[in-house]
Amino acid sequence: MKTRLLIASAAAATLAAASACTSSSSDDNTDISLATPPWVPVSAQLTAFDDCDDALTSIQDAAVTALGNQDFDMFARGGDEELAADAGATSSESGGSQAAGDDAYSGTNNAVAGVDEPDIVKTDGTFIYSVVDYDALRVVDSRSGEIVAERPVGDEAWNHQLFLGSDELLLMSTVTTERGDEWVSEFRLERLDPASLDVLDTFTMEGSMVDARLVDGEVRLAVGSAPQLMPVWERLSENPGDGEILDAFRDTELEDWLPSFSVNGESHEIDCTRIAHPERYTGSSVSVLALPAAGGWTEASPQTVMVDGETVHGTAESLYLAHYDYPWAGEGADEAKAESEIYRFVFDGGEARLVGEAAVPGTLLNQYSLSEFDGHLRVATTEQELGGNCGFWNDCAWEVAPDEPSEPSKSTVTVFAVGDDSLEETGSVTDLGVDEQIYAVRFIGDTGYVVTFRQTDPLYTVDLSDPANPVVTGELKITGYSGYLHPVGPNRLLGVGQEATTEGMTTGLQVSLFDTAAPEAAVLDQYYREGADSMVQWDPHAFLYWEDASIAVLPVSDWDMEYASGAVVLTVGADALTETAWIDHEEAGADPYNTQILRTVVIGSQLWTLSNAGLQANELGGDYARTGWVAWT
Repeated sequence: MKTRLLIASAAAATLAAASACTSSSSDDNTDISLATPPWVPVSAQLTAFDDCDDALTSIQDAAVTALGNQDFDMFARGGDEELAADAGATSSESGGSQAAGDDAYSGTNNAVAGVDEPDIVKTDGTFIYSVVDYDALRVVDSRSGEIVAERPVGDEAWNHQLFLGSDELLLMSTVTTERGDEWVSEFRLERLDPASLDVLDTFTMEGSMVDARLVDGEVRLAVGSAPQLMPVWERLSENPGDGEILDAFRDTELEDWLPSFSVNGESHEIDCTRIAHPERYTGSSVSVLALPAAGGWTEASPQTVMVDGETVHGTAESLYLAHYDYPWAGEGADEAKAESEIYRFVFDGGEARLVGEAAVPGTLLNQYSLSEFDGHLRVATTEQELGGNCGFWNDCAWEVAPDEPSEPSKSTVTVFAVGDDSLEETGSVTDLGVDEQIYAVRFIGDTGYVVTFRQTDPLYTVDLSDPANPVVTGELKITGYSGYLHPVGPNRLLGVGQEATTEGMTTGLQVSLFDTAAPEAAVLDQYYREGADSMVQWDPHAFLYWEDASIAVLPVSDWDMEYASGAVVLTVGADALTETAWIDHEEAGADPYNTQILRTVVIGSQLWTLSNAGLQANELGGDYARTGWVAWT
């Protein structure tokens, strides 16, 4: 029986004084000593297991160490909760238009050109494919405005995402399934006929999607899985002694720790020779694999790493996985700071291979904190004091230890040379935004732009032309901050975020147009909407920049007087921002919260907007008159 690992407060009290397991045999606990080891950062160095027996014993030992090193002062999350990894967020170009002129259509706002990211809407210029959680997958013919195919997705699944290939539609989701008397989470990838939505191929794996990319007809997946150990939970709930706790872990099997998977209904287990682990880990894992979008799936070959990875960045050749390593306990832990380990994978004949490892100080904001350019990886991170008792069992990663003096936070940009099988640091620049943290990052060619914020918004310009000597060339200070940065032409950068008082209190949506021609950026114009915000700040897929019409479109939630939602269309001039149109779905007559615009798509001369209520078409240009409405119900 499997469920996520849970720890009772009674068992935690037993383990409060000790924890490291340094044993030999999986069936002999007499030589296992419990002692809290000194804190040692992982520093990204990975090793492989000798065989499956070694894998099981080592994982058991690592889990006991991880759990025993915690100062548990409360009952951990209980019941049948499942751990679901967050789906993650760079070149100067992102997903743009396809074709040109009247046949042009927009794609997903991707971080890297040519590397597609999963999203809730896709189009081929004729049909619009969309999926709304707990509702349905639908295909709308943009010519007629009719729903031509529909498939319910059910309320047992969530985090629905789409890829659109040459002749296939790929649907990803996490599904809660019942197995006997237990509920487990399962990632599911279905290859569908885009016309009928019939299932052509299916891949499943225990866990949930961290992120994915579609590159040159290859689907690259990162799936996160937590240990699922109901028998351990049952024994820990009985206030056991040290020996009983160790017995509970020793009674587990490898399948309790590693995810199983299936390809078109045929079950498979993780290959023990394709598992890598750092010196210290908890028992959670991320599996990286690739499948052909064209189908014909018969097998898969995951490369599994025993880390809690949450951020993925993809390029044409590489997939980077970032793992956040927080201090737990032991000698030196109080002075330790978080670091991020970065693992690089490449794909050869559909097989993922781990080819590089590196560590950087602090934590990444999102995938835009990573960028590969001209043979180098650039990484932007923030270091700040963290509280203890952090791990997959709680949400304390950003808690600062109370009533204790702490060093001011700071941010760093680190550069690595990307080798065939290595990531070697070449240089770094630090002390950006002292006593602040990163809110946005964008790398464009050999220049990096980093926004930090606490009370004001310094926009740092970083010259990365010499990988051995990154240099800050500009620090523009303005009130508020940008949460997302997007290039909008030569020497122009658009920032979407919040205006704020000089004390740092946010007041409303702010969109800034920056001139980046000089070593220090300058503000050309700003758009402000009091009491409003935009999901673009945390979900870049909601942003559309349509170069042909020189417009930026972003969803807006307005809380100023009475709640309203819609999308603002801004004309982006050489030195000015102008509100051109406001589009909403109010005529649908639905709850305003249900008509919040989630995405915008351009097809020819039409601007389509998606909400939970339906799809709406407006003219692209002029007064943006409404030309059609497709209701979901």
